[in-house]
Amino acid sequence: MAKVKYKLKGHETFTIREGWIAKGIHAVHQNERVFSEHSGADVLGVGTNMAKAIRYWLKATGLTVEKPGKGVKLTELGEIIYQLDPYIEENFTLWCMHIGLATNQILATSWYLFFNRFVLEEFKKEEMYTFMEQAFRSYVGEEVAFSEKSLQADCTAILSMYARDQIAKSDPEDKKICPLSRLGLLHGNKNMYKRLQPDLSRFPIEIIWYLMQLCWYEEKSVSIEDFYEGENGVKKILGLSPAVYQECLDLLEKQDYITINRTSGLDMIYKNADQSSQQVAKAYYMSQNVTV
Repeated sequence: MAKVKYKLKGHETFTIREGWIAKGIHAVHQNERVFSEHSGADVLGVGTNMAKAIRYWLKATGLTVEKPGKGVKLTELGEIIYQLDPYIEENFTLWCMHIGLATNQILATSWYLFFNRFVLEEFKKEEMYTFMEQAFRSYVGEEVAFSEKSLQADCTAILSMYARDQIAKSDPEDKKICPLSRLGLLHGNKNMYKRLQPDLSRFPIEIIWYLMQLCWYEEKSVSIEDFYEGENGVKKILGLSPAVYQECLDLLEKQDYITINRTSGLDMIYKNADQSSQQVAKAYYMSQNVTV
């Protein structure tokens, strides 16, 4: 039986910071061997461990891919973002990064498990540790040895990345704040955390189409329920309520991305367009008149 591949604490305890991803994709675009000397620390202007963290986050979010013996290369999505949103100003880009993490079983295992398996809506950090340890053991197998401290470090990173402590008045210029916190998926209050529906005023509904094309790219159709409740579904990854999900589907249908059939108990979504997730992203940026 093949072993399950997983990754813990690839971030060197450094979460994504403001400006890191933009700096990273620029560096990789200029030199695919940027991480070969001193882990890229000199070029990126950070310490060695931070440079290793940036390298990890670029891979885990799906913006770069490693080429053994040849360095690091931007993925198609990474290249599109470099060309059309090089300073990571679009919320759509943050959602793409989030989806890259939350659906990445191999390189961001803890993120995948938290967003796909974690069921508590309100929880303490200790409750998260307990649940995630059980979920991780179930995922990799009881016989597999792993570092509980590394798993806890991932849990701490997830909370730090997605939830700003609302008690402390965070400095908006603080570069340590993770840009993914702007998605509004978690609220932190001392040691209590609560999962939230994202800020809909800043939510690009095209990200739903992107998610569908990324995770159901081989399918011409998907059931409304599976796309919402299933693994890597809208509820788990995007945090939308059932009512908002239905409203978004109606809007996507009006824009002719999909056709919805709710008759005879079918409740199916049919794709009208044959686009890759990368094409969806590029079309979104072009529609926003995003230029370098």
